[in-house]
Amino acid sequence: MGFMYWQINDIWQAPTWATVEYGLKWKMGHYYVQRMFEPVYLVPILIPYLAKVTDENARISLYLVNELLNGTSGRTMCLFLSLDTFAVRSSVIFDVSISSPDVKHIADLPYTAVMKNASCSNGSECLVHCTYNSTQDDIGHTLFLTQPKNYQLYQPNLRIQDVQQVSPTEVNITITATRPALFVWLDVSINTIGYFSRNGFHMFEPTKTVSFHSWSPMSDTVIDNLNVTIRSLFDVTQP
Repeated sequence: MGFMYWQINDIWQAPTWATVEYGLKWKMGHYYVQRMFEPVYLVPILIPYLAKVTDENARISLYLVNELLNGTSGRTMCLFLSLDTFAVRSSVIFDVSISSPDVKHIADLPYTAVMKNASCSNGSECLVHCTYNSTQDDIGHTLFLTQPKNYQLYQPNLRIQDVQQVSPTEVNITITATRPALFVWLDVSINTIGYFSRNGFHMFEPTKTVSFHSWSPMSDTVIDNLNVTIRSLFDVTQP
């Protein structure tokens, strides 16, 4: 299994398919490219695509792609979530061991049964968030059970709680929310060029810390005027 995309950078200022802007700012697509080229990649798939909950033949298939030389072993956890609360509706856990290079089929979850167990009457009520050897930095891999436009979005009340400098070129940004938020997007003032450790992510916890890495050292004045902004898919849908 492999991925290929076109292209990385722009050679002039224009609306193009490149994932890095002419001024070196990363677009949302570049953060997702970074994720999909990781050496260990978890892939949850709904088969058939956009299946109905009543389809007894539908299933959620889990695969683990491994490109590490020495193989890997760990734990895969999938959480069934809704967008109105951080509470987990249900979960499944698998211990996985995989040689290298290989693609491991972890499990087939019967769609009707797992959705019933999570009290999800249709795909627009829930989504599935899967992680492998979850860490604080891991944002996991999210499976939408219907098209994103069909989900009922709620005001997540995203806030920048704190900005702390940890080195001349790096700051930690702490984000808070009262509800889950999809495609959370951070940005900084136009005169500061760099990239975030994560961006365009889904927030399924009330607090998350993201790092911003500047291409050049930042003075105290720059830090004080960094002007970090935050928004999500909810904000885009508002009139």
